Amino acid sequence: MVRNKRLNFDERKQQIKRAAARIFTEKGFENTTMEDLVKETGLSKGGLYHYYKNTTGILYDIMLDGIVYRNKVIMRSIADGSRWSIEFLAEEMAKKAVDANELMPVYVELLLAKKRNSRLEEVYKQLERTTFELFEAQHIDTKSFGLTSNQVTFMTFFVNAIILSANVLKEHALVQSNQALIKEMFLFILKQIDSGNGTSRAESAHAQQQCKSRPHVISSPSAKEPL
Repeated sequence: MVRNKRLNFDERKQQIKRAAARIFTEKGFENTTMEDLVKETGLSKGGLYHYYKNTTGILYDIMLDGIVYRNKVIMRSIADGSRWSIEFLAEEMAKKAVDANELMPVYVELLLAKKRNSRLEEVYKQLERTTFELFEAQHIDTKSFGLTSNQVTFMTFFVNAIILSANVLKEHALVQSNQALIKEMFLFILKQIDSGNGTSRAESAHAQQQCKSRPHVISSPSAKEPL
């Protein structure tokens, strides 16, 4: 249990989320109660409920932190000179699939629990929408690849399958050591999709941006998937 010290509103929420992440991972989301978090945080029941009314709200905020983290990873890659292309997308998907950051175990708990919890299914969908909204805010053109909604769903499923397998089977080291191979798998799929669309929309978008003398990774002002 964490004994309290004076914290501002945002600091207290961070404390609660860190405590919740530990308990969600140890006990499973479905087995975690607000009383568990009262004990873990050292807050009174009323104190905890001042910030969050239920565990779902806490989980949602933790996943929002995961989306912000993933967005920063992508923006760092762009800042380093990566060009918005199917190769870039495959690379970023592989990074997510093998990432072992501290929020990933909580994301796994969301994936496991949403099967039996319709509220979490809606949380997952909202997080997907938020992911694309953050991309739009950063002027990242996710539409240039010409992927259908079904294709996006499949690629998300593929990433999640790797994340879940690595966690459940405790094979993080194995997937991390094969990141390059995983990238090639994603790239193969994306190239099949791209060839089916004819001329690459991503490349066309890039050419148009060059003609306009605009940065080639930026497009006009799109939950993922989470994390």
